Amino acid sequence: MNNVLKRFSDVPHWVFLFIIGVLVFVPFLGNAHLFDWDEINFAESAREMLLTHHYRTVQINFQPFYEKPPFFIWLQALSMSYFGVNEFAARIPNAVFGIVTMITVYNVGRRYFDKSMGIWWALLFACSILPQMYFKSGIIDPVFNYFIFLSLYFLFAISIKDDFEPNKMRRNNHRWYLTASALAAGVAVLTKGPVALGIIVLVVTIILLINRGKLNFNLGDLILWLVVVTLVIGAWLSFEIRANGLAFVHNFIIYQIRLFSTEDAGHGGPVYFHLLAVFLGCFPASILCLDSFRRQPDDTLHQVSLKRWMIVLLVVVLIIFSVVKTKIIHYSSLSYFPVTFLGAYFIHHLQSGRWRWTWRQAVPLMVIGIAFAAAVAGAIGLGLHPEIFQSIKMDAFATEAVKAKVYWTVNDLAVPAGLLAGVIAAAILLGRGRVIIGMAVLLISTCLFTNLSLALIVPRIEKYSQAAMIEFLESKKLEDCYVEVAGFKSYAQLFYKGKSQPASAQDSDPSFILTGPTTKPVYVITRVDKLPTIDFMDRYTEIYRKNGFVFLKKK
Repeated sequence: MNNVLKRFSDVPHWVFLFIIGVLVFVPFLGNAHLFDWDEINFAESAREMLLTHHYRTVQINFQPFYEKPPFFIWLQALSMSYFGVNEFAARIPNAVFGIVTMITVYNVGRRYFDKSMGIWWALLFACSILPQMYFKSGIIDPVFNYFIFLSLYFLFAISIKDDFEPNKMRRNNHRWYLTASALAAGVAVLTKGPVALGIIVLVVTIILLINRGKLNFNLGDLILWLVVVTLVIGAWLSFEIRANGLAFVHNFIIYQIRLFSTEDAGHGGPVYFHLLAVFLGCFPASILCLDSFRRQPDDTLHQVSLKRWMIVLLVVVLIIFSVVKTKIIHYSSLSYFPVTFLGAYFIHHLQSGRWRWTWRQAVPLMVIGIAFAAAVAGAIGLGLHPEIFQSIKMDAFATEAVKAKVYWTVNDLAVPAGLLAGVIAAAILLGRGRVIIGMAVLLISTCLFTNLSLALIVPRIEKYSQAAMIEFLESKKLEDCYVEVAGFKSYAQLFYKGKSQPASAQDSDPSFILTGPTTKPVYVITRVDKLPTIDFMDRYTEIYRKNGFVFLKKK
């Protein structure tokens, strides 16, 4: 028995983290349809990339798509080539990066603190609510954030000096870290855009000011970093410019400016939107990090420096995306790295006995935990008693949408009840000094709550929003016909109908398909609240209505 336990203890920790990552991120990836707009948008671009074999250019509706670079689309296209064109294939790249992220932060925490710090950091990243959800999604940000963090980490590794390291090894590591940082920054730009460089440069500039100009960089380092970044970005841009001309660069830049200066797609919000989103969504890590900003005299210089970099990154992300006019919850998701680090930092010192569990952690932990449980229980309660909606004033689409036949049971309340019980038990255990058991209960209950919500509750909520439309689109997948939407924006008709490559310019023109002469049947999807705005209704016959959507066919 002792030999078995010894062999078990000799297994590297990253192996256990890998197994945990697979168990947390992979299940239920294909349990719900992809959501408009972002998930379907990116998956459709990957599908069209496979269909047309135009791998250097991102497309949507078989037209150049100027808003996003191709790296994440490449990952999805590669996944779809193995797993087929489906929800699982669209989301598995982020699940893989979730596992990679866990192992990466574990190694960083282990290197500058100890194995315990690395494990807590990885587990907080995996089990906090929004980070877990995003690694189970089909959006760009988890991959984008990973490469920004990696670039900053290598710059941090350069900035600190190990007096016991031989000079030759130090110089070699310096060049390697610098090159690796630049490569990661270049890939981040290829994933989502130049905002990656803005974040990296701003974080380093603030650190430079805090350190009074001392950062172990010189002008030659800066030039080398910029050259490598330029080579990575330039390799992609050269293909794009040759394929689409300078129009691509112009439109891409205009889109980035629009995101900063306008409320794109109606996604506006108050200036504190992202602060609130991170505080609530990154539960429980966000609660645990509340006391981590204070100084700890026992920290080494390297630990103090890493903590400083993480705090600066958190502040930069929150300020940048609070200034940006477009307020979308995942824009500030890069902050999950510093928030989970600071949460792990608190647990690290709590476990060592340097810090104590007090009401400052217990009260917000209980309040936010109860709020999450109550919100989900309330949603289930509304599902069990749909007649409540009749007393709520809603627009025409919402009024019809809530009439969807969705089957809820009282057993669904076990999901929020489990979170509530776990939070209460964890608070009691942590208050009694049972740190490891208390944190295990908290993380397991939070993880199960998120996973079960995604598996059981989200697919039912989807039935109120887009399921009727996707059901119609899937029914037309094998029919040689056109399907368009009118009165609202959607990418679902492209992905779930499985639109084929247009044979002519007219086939790719929605306005011509809707109003011009066609040889194929034409179907139109609109919403009850948009129906009065459609000026070509006389050319169409209504087929049926369902959950707020109206389905029409050209006469």
